[in-house]
Amino acid sequence: MKTVNHITNNNGLLKINLNNLSYNYNFLRKQVKPSRVASVLKSNCYGLGLDRVTKKLVNLGCKDFFLTSYEEAIALKKLIVKGNIFLLNGLIGQTESKIFNIFKYKIIPVINSFDELKTFYKFSKKFNISHKLTLHFDTGINRIGIDPNEKNDVIDFCRKKKINIFCVMSHLMSSNEKKSRFNIIQKKKFESIIKFFPHSLHSLSNSNAILNFKEFNFSLVRSGGSIFGTGNNKYIKNVIEFFGKVLQIRCFDENHQGFGYNATFQTYKKKKVAILGVGYADGYPRSLSNNSYAFFKKKKLPIIGSISMDYTIVDISTLQDNKVKTGDWMELIGNNISLEEVSSKAGTIPYEILNSVGNRVKKTYIG
Repeated sequence: MKTVNHITNNNGLLKINLNNLSYNYNFLRKQVKPSRVASVLKSNCYGLGLDRVTKKLVNLGCKDFFLTSYEEAIALKKLIVKGNIFLLNGLIGQTESKIFNIFKYKIIPVINSFDELKTFYKFSKKFNISHKLTLHFDTGINRIGIDPNEKNDVIDFCRKKKINIFCVMSHLMSSNEKKSRFNIIQKKKFESIIKFFPHSLHSLSNSNAILNFKEFNFSLVRSGGSIFGTGNNKYIKNVIEFFGKVLQIRCFDENHQGFGYNATFQTYKKKKVAILGVGYADGYPRSLSNNSYAFFKKKKLPIIGSISMDYTIVDISTLQDNKVKTGDWMELIGNNISLEEVSSKAGTIPYEILNSVGNRVKKTYIG
């Protein structure tokens, strides 16, 4: 029996504006000159589609791409002729055949520990001694990365073995907070490391740091969110619009009514509602229940009741009769309600919404 890997929900629609994506990338490129802008394309380009987004970025002149998974790195290699593909998880958990392909396709592994570095060296002697790598030093986020206690061992090993260090990177923990002292501390730690690698690329800034700290740019910056419209900045344009299709319209009298699971919205008033065919399985958070709006012809319409896996209830009582019809589309994220506003109402960050929305719904591209 053939396994079905992915089902698209045609009751949800994600419009992806590649013209605005181009604007954002070019804006960032001007901001960081003479540094290079690398695009972070992990998780299927934050749910926007690896194929179409990559082709647009290549046409814009982007030459550096960061991904998390081996499978996406291989897929990207088939899309670009020239350029640098960085694999953020490096050789962690990779089989020998996958490591062979990393060398074969000239994918640049990001090394996150001394043990991983020694593994790389062992395979480099077998496959390609001059293969490029990136060293990722943890300077304070205490997540994945080379432990500070291993720093000297890694530096000495690289110099002794004459390893081709293409890039040295670290990751900021508070780049969205301009006044956080952690940013300065991490920058100083990073500078103490890169002095041993003067001929490598140096990368510390992510999207927020690009917008907040010009002095953190070094020679390569890494942007995912800001390219895709998550930056809370007046110069970053919205890239996505998310719509739900009206499946049914229902009218209720003044008798007591409860809407959705557990009747989290109740009323004695007349109500007319539209049932949209999208829910939390489409990345529209359940935490927006009774806490957000849909837009139809620029009219603000409350979401009532609990958002379920496949359905969202919208109060259309204020609209004129027959203004909404079955099959119409209502905006849930876009030009009238921003990604930042929706994520704030949901108690999360734009990145989480962006990654979730793109997984199941139908996508269409502008530009």
